[in-house]
Amino acid sequence: MMVQEDVPTILQEFVQARVINQNMLINLIIEQGPKGVAGKLFYEDGIKLDENKEIRIEFLNILKIDHLWVMPNLVKLKLSNNIIEKIENLDVLVNLKELDLSFNHIRIMENLNNLTKLEILLLFNNEINEIEDIDNLYNLTIFSIETEMKEKQELDAKNEYEKKLAFLTTAYVEHLDGDYLFLQMFENDKEGKELSMVNEDTQNAFEQYKINFITICEELCEIGIKENDKRMGEINVFNTAVNEGKTASQNQGRIIVNGVLQRKTVIIASIKQLLKKLVGDVDITTLEDISQKAQQFSEEFNDMITDAWTKLMSIEVELHEQIEDISEVFRMNLSDMVDAFLTNVRGYFSQLRNCEAEYNDTVNGAILYYLSGFGDDTKMPQHMLNLCEDKDMLNYNLNNSHDKHLQVIDTREDTMLNRVKNWLEEYSEQLIKYESERNNQQILETSHFADSQQQELLQLLQQLNLNVNDSEVILALDT
Repeated sequence: MMVQEDVPTILQEFVQARVINQNMLINLIIEQGPKGVAGKLFYEDGIKLDENKEIRIEFLNILKIDHLWVMPNLVKLKLSNNIIEKIENLDVLVNLKELDLSFNHIRIMENLNNLTKLEILLLFNNEINEIEDIDNLYNLTIFSIETEMKEKQELDAKNEYEKKLAFLTTAYVEHLDGDYLFLQMFENDKEGKELSMVNEDTQNAFEQYKINFITICEELCEIGIKENDKRMGEINVFNTAVNEGKTASQNQGRIIVNGVLQRKTVIIASIKQLLKKLVGDVDITTLEDISQKAQQFSEEFNDMITDAWTKLMSIEVELHEQIEDISEVFRMNLSDMVDAFLTNVRGYFSQLRNCEAEYNDTVNGAILYYLSGFGDDTKMPQHMLNLCEDKDMLNYNLNNSHDKHLQVIDTREDTMLNRVKNWLEEYSEQLIKYESERNNQQILETSHFADSQQQELLQLLQQLNLNVNDSEVILALDT
């Protein structure tokens, strides 16, 4: 029996989220069922949901999986391209062999343990970050999420590693948080590796050496992070103090400039009133009176600009001296911090060298003792001949290995010390350069402000044909 309900086909678009119900299932089965004569027979037999083996519920904006318990014999179920957020209500579908949940918003892969016959599970393009309840899926042969999740995990791990490495590099302790430096010592030391594997004693010495060496590296790494935090804290305090000084100076300067602009508005308005009196025939007395008043306004304005320029320059000079004083103290504090840190660094690298020397001595003693067990009639293993056939060869290989290890340690120490020193030098130079550029720019802006105000008044006074010229303005500004 066909249900007479206006249900859109799967090829139509939907705006609102929907849930699965019986009417939707029946209409989808009809739409996906056979056509023509076969379709007619299909309809006459009636729609039996519990006997249907396949259905596609795709592109329907389905928000929640529901009502599928009425189709317990489903073998193939497609729910792709919806907005499903959770896998649920599938426990009854124990005959299901193929399930497609691709292109949804699923975060957790769950509630699938009852689907023991499942062979194909497609979960492309979801937001899955957790997998649960798949222990019973023994028949699963195609599982799309594996590659996708592995790639995502690898990308996340890479991003996390790069983020951590960038942070440690900022603190100058990159690759000191694990076994990197230790492994680097043996990277080009074939004989050293072989000597560490001669017998159980050398192997134990190697493992203990590795533990001790990495422990020292990790302690240095922690100190580097803490010292970096201290430096950043000092920098923040300095920046806060400088910014507060700049803000205070800007506020003082703003008051002075606003006062000039307000008074300028009054003076210009007064001069424009004088200009209006020059319209038509003007007698000598009136002209002289206008000229005298205009000259008074000019002198007042010049005095005001000169006073404002002097005050603004005084504020800038005071700020510049304050910043230089603060910067000097800041550079001294930063230098003391760096010196203390570098002293600490040298101490830890000295510990690493001592640790290496102790290992070298231990391996030497262990191998000599091992060799003493070979009598004249006892043949030494072939792999030992090139390493320690006699005491001189053993000493040569051990010393060579020792020198390679020290070179790695010394190079890492020199790199670290030089980078920290260079940072301090460059940072201090940048502070001086930045403040010098800021000070020069502020002086230029202050002079430009005074000049521009004078020029504006001069252009207005020229309309009165008064004897006021640029040289007088400049002279007034310089006094």
